[in-house]
Order: sequence, then C-alpha cells, then structure tokens
Amino acid sequence: MPALSKNNRMTKRERVEAAMNLQETDRTPIYDILINDPVIQYLTGIYPPVGETGLKLRLEATARILDMTRMASYAPQKIGETIDEDGFVHFRQDRWIGGGIRKRPFSDVEGAKKWLSKAIRSLNMPLNLKKHIRDFTEESEKVRHYLSDDTVVIQEYGTGLDSVRYALGIELFSYLSVDEPELITEYLDRCTAREIEKIHATANPALSPCALTYGDIAYKERLLHSPEWLRREFFPLVALLNRALHEHGVKCLFHSDGYLMDVMPDLLATEIDGINPVEIVAGMDLKEVKRLYGEKIFITGGIDISQLMAIGTPEDVRCACQEAIRIASPGYFIGSTTELDNGSKLENVLAMVETAWGEPVITNSR
Repeated sequence: MPALSKNNRMTKRERVEAAMNLQETDRTPIYDILINDPVIQYLTGIYPPVGETGLKLRLEATARILDMTRMASYAPQKIGETIDEDGFVHFRQDRWIGGGIRKRPFSDVEGAKKWLSKAIRSLNMPLNLKKHIRDFTEESEKVRHYLSDDTVVIQEYGTGLDSVRYALGIELFSYLSVDEPELITEYLDRCTAREIEKIHATANPALSPCALTYGDIAYKERLLHSPEWLRREFFPLVALLNRALHEHGVKCLFHSDGYLMDVMPDLLATEIDGINPVEIVAGMDLKEVKRLYGEKIFITGGIDISQLMAIGTPEDVRCACQEAIRIASPGYFIGSTTELDNGSKLENVLAMVETAWGEPVITNSR
C-alpha cells in the first residue's frame, strides 16, 4: 500500500493507484464523468455556459468531487443540428451529449458499402503523428490547468466498432457483417492500428496510470453481437490495444454498457485490468462480479444512473452506495453506470459523493 500523505490522507493519484492494485485506500475513490449543470453550478457558483468557459467550470467542479475521470475535454455545446463533410446530419438534444444521426448520406446496402470503402481508404492514409502529439499535449495541458490538481484523467482507445455501427446504423451494419464481412474486418483492423500508433506516441504512466479501452457490445440482459462474432472480430483487437498500453506501463479499464457476464472470461483473456460500468439495470450484479473476478480486476461504477440517481431519494442512494462499497472493496471505484448527466438529481449526486467521503460536500463560496 502506498505511503499516506500528510494528515494520513492519500492524494488522488495515490488513492487511484492503490485501488487499481486492489489495495486498501483511505476512502473509496470516485470515478465518473461530470456533465450535470446543476451540480456544476452548485460546486462553482456559476451555471456553465456553452464553450470554453463551460469546460473550465466543468473541470473545476470535477476536481472538487472526483478522483478519476474521462472525456475531460468535452465542453457544453449548442443544441441543434449539424452536417459533416460526408453528409451525415447529426442532432443534439443535450448540451453535453450528442443525440444521434438524423440523416445518412445513404439508405441502402450498396450506399453503405460505398461509404465504408471510402472510410477505409481514409484510414489507410498515414496518420500525422506530429500533429497528434501536438494536439494531445496541448489538450492535456489545458485540462490539467483547469483541474488544478492531481485528478486522474484517462484517455480512450477503441477498435472502431462503435463508430462504424453508429455511422451505418445497426440494420445496415448487420447486413454488411454478413454480405461484406471483409469490409467490416478491414475497417476495425485499420481503426485499431491507428489507435495503437497513438498509444505508442503518447501513452505515459506519468500522465495517467490508466487508459480506457472500449466497445459497447451489450444491452439489457444480452449481447449486441454473438459471442462467436465478438471472439473473431472484436476481442483480438481489444487484446492488441491492451497489450500496447501495457508496454508503456498503463493499466486498461474496459468499458461496455449492458450485460457482459456471458463474455467476461473472454474480456479477461484480453488482459483487461478493470471493468466499467457494471450496469445494474441491464442485469449486471456487482456482488457476483466481485465474487468471480474481484481478485483479478478492479471494478468501477455500479450505481444506477437511469432510475436510482434520476428518481430515487438521497437515502436510497446512500444505501445503494454503502452496499456497493461493502461488497466491492477493495479494488472498487464508486460511480454511476454511465455518467453524471443532467438526468441525475443534484441531491443524489451529493449523496453518492458524501457516502464515499464520509463527510458533507462544501460548496464554493465565490
């Protein structure tokens, strides 16, 4: 166990590293994504406006209550529609989270195939690593400046599954997976290869001891894709990402919403170090995950965002958090099963934080 800082309190970094190593901590660390306007206003005294000032306030609030976070450079955006260079019409119904695709530049399998072939050609172009390193460094320095403390910020690396499925839509993605499987495979391979280039260019345990590898592969009580397809197309690529990160001494937290128990052994075989977010309403059981895998991986999440944090009482939240800490510690980061978005009640977010802290949250006096 790391030595405690003065006053027998760990720094955030010490607390995070100890929990990742399944060690006891001075208190339960909190890992989440704070994109809740009332919480940010409560903690900073200012409602976060669209743009850079909103980002600054968000990160100031993040530093007040979280030990570890991701998506740290996301600023609030205007609600409405945008069209990208490929002709996709995107809509946004929330200041923080994109809503989806309103219209695609294709409507059938042949059009989807042409778009995917074009996307693959783009991925085959050399990555401008100098620009990536420069952008990564500038963004990291800005985020760290706004946080003004040692909150751990984790970077994210995916196989491309989420992006291609989102762009095509689940129906056309499914057709192409059967009719043109080599195109899907090539897209995923190229996306993963690019991510590995980025990992080798910027991964550094001094900046962060952990990174997120991800792919939403499940929903309520079942998988989105067959175990056979995942074993053939997805898990080997996750393993490559994890291996690249491990080469740099960085641990790998895997993220997928939904019910994952049918493929948890496959995920462990990819050498993940942690699992997120243990989505309770999808059928995940925090106690069972801890029993089966708690000696091998750390666990994050487990506090239901869709019902408990949205419509429950603060006392409901305290009870759920106390139980989660009891059954999943050590090696447990308390947090929501997605992110602390605007659907979460202010008083419930405070109840979660105060349960982890063992003391009340004090607001900014500005």
